[in-house]
Amino acid sequence: MSPSLNVIANPKATPRVAFFFGPLLRVLVVALVLVFSAQGAVAQTWRVGVQAVLDGDTVILDGGERLRLRGIDAPEVSRKGRSGQYYGAESGKILTAFVSGQDLVLDRRELGTDRYGRLVGVAQLADGRQVNLLMIEAGAAFVYPHSSDKDRRLASALLAAQNAAMEQGRGFWPGLISSPRARDGFVGTKNSKRFHVLSCAQGRTIRAANRVYFSSLRDAFAAGYAPARECTPWPTESGR
Repeated sequence: MSPSLNVIANPKATPRVAFFFGPLLRVLVVALVLVFSAQGAVAQTWRVGVQAVLDGDTVILDGGERLRLRGIDAPEVSRKGRSGQYYGAESGKILTAFVSGQDLVLDRRELGTDRYGRLVGVAQLADGRQVNLLMIEAGAAFVYPHSSDKDRRLASALLAAQNAAMEQGRGFWPGLISSPRARDGFVGTKNSKRFHVLSCAQGRTIRAANRVYFSSLRDAFAAGYAPARECTPWPTESGR
């Protein structure tokens, strides 16, 4: 009869193995999470060059897509026989100086689309600076709130930069807030944060509960309101 083999288990072996592999497994899991997170972030980042600058708030990307800078607006340039606005050409040149020869870094998760089919978003340069904010800081664009914009931090940063640019007399601000219509009085819409000159027919249709008055352009812009397209007080290229 063959002798039986009795294996005596070491009661300390299993805890020792678990003690060794437990931290190693946790490190491996954390490493995998970081790798996949990094890959996801890279996949959501879009680096793209600029083919052309249309005005102070819109560019054409290398792929032909039009990108409107979120949260800002710029004076209109002359186009298709239509007269431009005061500082429109200068604003376009300033945006060109910022993006010329540069790749824009866009976050695909943040990008939206407007009713004209343009992309709408925040554009960063390779050094991390936001082009949207740079245009406001230069006094080459103004804050343009929209109901679809949910980034309150961006909105606050843009408004703070705008008020600083006004105080420091950058870009179009000195000419704009001293223009002939700068103290005509204005009426705004609380919901949309747009304002009209008092004589504008659209302004008279604003419900009383939604109406707010400003005594000057400076006050309206400082409150984060933007001029409506109708009856805009913005001067033309000739300054009128």
